Amino acid sequence: MKAAFIVAPRKFEIRDIPMPPMDDNKILVKIAACGVCSSDMSGYKDTLSEEMKKRNPFPRRSGHEPAGTVVEVGKNVKGFKVGDRITGYFADGCYAEYVSCDPTDPLPRGHGYIIEKIPDGIPFEYALGEPLMSLVSIARTTTPELGDYVFQVGCGFMGLGVIAGVASPKIREYIACDLDDNRLKLAKELGATITLNPNKVDVVQEVMKITGGRGVDVAIEVVGHPIGIKLTGQVLKNNRGKLILVGWHQAPDTYELFSWIKSPIIYSPQGIGMSTNYKSELERAMWALQKGIYPMHKLVTHKYKLEDIGRAFEDNLNMAPGYIKGVIMME
Repeated sequence: MKAAFIVAPRKFEIRDIPMPPMDDNKILVKIAACGVCSSDMSGYKDTLSEEMKKRNPFPRRSGHEPAGTVVEVGKNVKGFKVGDRITGYFADGCYAEYVSCDPTDPLPRGHGYIIEKIPDGIPFEYALGEPLMSLVSIARTTTPELGDYVFQVGCGFMGLGVIAGVASPKIREYIACDLDDNRLKLAKELGATITLNPNKVDVVQEVMKITGGRGVDVAIEVVGHPIGIKLTGQVLKNNRGKLILVGWHQAPDTYELFSWIKSPIIYSPQGIGMSTNYKSELERAMWALQKGIYPMHKLVTHKYKLEDIGRAFEDNLNMAPGYIKGVIMME
């Protein structure tokens, strides 16, 4: 079978490798689609910490947002059959034609594999269960109160998904901030009420004007870089404002935390980290997908073949025109 390997900084190779091993406790999945995630970029650029580089040396496999079809089932496996269309988190290294996994293995990520069947009529490239269940967890953690001001920095795929799940008429203002005007336009379509571009306005000054100098009740960071942390701290109200850290901060950097003296309540629900029932998050995600709460037809903007994975990652890094979410298609 074919699989993608990162063999050097910003370089992929497609290799022929043996089929994944199977036993009586495993299922074999033919991958149909796997999302391109910004959290994979540090491994691609090789900007990981030295400790992480030692744990994950070249050549590296990547891909953790799979959807596919069950093609073989071990005799001890319950709940799955050949032909099931599934999604969720059931393997790393999913930029490949096939993966196998033990659905009852409790070790991966500390919570085990989380698998759900894809609703009828939903294309594989939209049924990206891993990021969708994270978005559900974020929405259930954020829970702004009646009349709150909400501020969010970052309107990429995850940021727009956060708005889709959190925006509500009960929020006084949902202020979205991004450098891309097209993404800000989509943010308004999904429920943001005010949009700010830092290249055009002083964001902190504008937020304070909107809130009468008080600051926002809930600040959501979906950037993954120090500037996002600094900005959310600057606009958050004093004394027990809620700070939601969604951005994936995995590369060494310098962070300014002075504004955290305001004593925010800090949540980090990315990667379903705040969930007490991981399976429930994925079930809710598939329900929300069916209901149109997460408009994946607007968010998945680019599709690529496996052999074009390098271009897919470069488009993600360089914010190619119109790019929000890329998906590697295996069929």
